[in-house]
Amino acid sequence: MAKQIKNKKPITQANKADIKIHRYLIAFPVIALMIKMIVMLNVQAGGWNGADGENYLNGVDGLLNQGFFSNEEKLTYWPAGYPLLIWPFAAISITKFVYMLSVIQSLFFAYSTYFLTKSLSKTRLSFLAFTVSFFISFNPTLSLGSLTIAYETPVASCLMMALGIAIAALNKESETKFGARQIAFIGLWFGLASFMQPRFILVAAIFIGVCALYSAGRKYQIKLAAIGIIALMLLPALLIFRNAEAVGKATISTNLGVTMNLGVGEETLGQYNRIGPAIKCDPSMPGSSVSDNQLVACVLKWYATHPIKTAKLAFHKSLYFWSPWSGPVAEGTTGRNPWFKISPVQNMQKTTTAFNLIQGNFGKTISYIWLLGQLALLFYGFLTLYKREGLGKNVAVLAATPVLLAWLITLGTIGDHRFRIPTMGLSLLLQVAGILAIRDRTTKVL
Repeated sequence: MAKQIKNKKPITQANKADIKIHRYLIAFPVIALMIKMIVMLNVQAGGWNGADGENYLNGVDGLLNQGFFSNEEKLTYWPAGYPLLIWPFAAISITKFVYMLSVIQSLFFAYSTYFLTKSLSKTRLSFLAFTVSFFISFNPTLSLGSLTIAYETPVASCLMMALGIAIAALNKESETKFGARQIAFIGLWFGLASFMQPRFILVAAIFIGVCALYSAGRKYQIKLAAIGIIALMLLPALLIFRNAEAVGKATISTNLGVTMNLGVGEETLGQYNRIGPAIKCDPSMPGSSVSDNQLVACVLKWYATHPIKTAKLAFHKSLYFWSPWSGPVAEGTTGRNPWFKISPVQNMQKTTTAFNLIQGNFGKTISYIWLLGQLALLFYGFLTLYKREGLGKNVAVLAATPVLLAWLITLGTIGDHRFRIPTMGLSLLLQVAGILAIRDRTTKVL
């Protein structure tokens, strides 16, 4: 026994620091989870409807009444993925359905936060892990979103899982950074995200392609990309199969054209509530209705033939995408944001004086400072990591890819700050890198 104790390696100061950090990486998500459980127990039904909550619930009703191949209109117009995922909870208990959903979504969010930051903590970028865990765990809009009937926070959790796997793979010494197993899991997590929100199929395909490029050998890269894309498309293909059988339409959803059409026009500014008339779009055959695909083609043609107006719309949609959740500059569909129930800004507006102050020039100034400030931190954080070369450069590219693509997709649809919630885990990582870089530069100067 004495010999065994003698041979035991002493715990170094560095190991003690790692153990301490790891405890925080567990503690932050767990504390945030406990707070949400307390909130859930004090809310009627255990949660709230999200922006499209009623539509998802109508979809669930259709599934409960008719089964997997229900022809409920909400399951084809909106993607059926999220209703399909929450359907089993409703089947178990209608009265406890939202409680179960809130618990599962909150556990998933807590674990994905831990998984991402744990992956960071085992790399040369470990200095980011503590602060990233804190900012993600206690971000009100992102974290409280797990208590709503909405896809945004679960998708954010999927993206954090995918990036965590990628970071662990990039930290390997070998030239073949990614193996078939890692790329398949990345594809599956993005597939689950795309199952809930199909716009992430494009994001996922590019993310997987970037991951494949980080491994040596052209043939191996192609093999990895193929594995990732196959894994990605498994769940979205299930949606296509379901819709083909249910309503005879081999499509994931039929609302893309409508959404894109809301964001174009001579008078509109690209927000959800359009201004002015819609663009003209004639059906392929006289007397027939315009299909979703035809509407998409009309919108793309309009963009191509109106470059100046398209540029103006892109500017406004960008402002809306990055706008604050509330205030005079806010634009989007987060009116049911749980954070609003305790937000100081929202509560202050209940008095006339404060309302005029917040909605006036002072409020606009603060809102634009907030908007530009978060963008500045995002870009500065990206550049800071990118300049570190090696792992830092790769993580910067992979974290920024979904954020940038979600932004670009918004330019083709409508400007809505709700659309940035799914990528907030990754944007917060980059913003934390910017904050810490500014702190280090300030410390050196002082």
